[in-house]
Amino acid sequence: MPEPEHQTTAEQEQEPILYCPVCSTRLSERKCKLVCETCGYYLSCSDYY
Repeated sequence: MPEPEHQTTAEQEQEPILYCPVCSTRLSERKCKLVCETCGYYLSCSDYY
């Protein structure tokens, strides 16, 4: 049986890139960016790689 393409919520929450390196708040996904609503830090799509 093939594995699902999408990660479950528990697996996603273990991804360090989903948390702000400045204040440790979970980043919100906005189109091609991950944005911290607490301190304003963000990653654009080009920063992921």
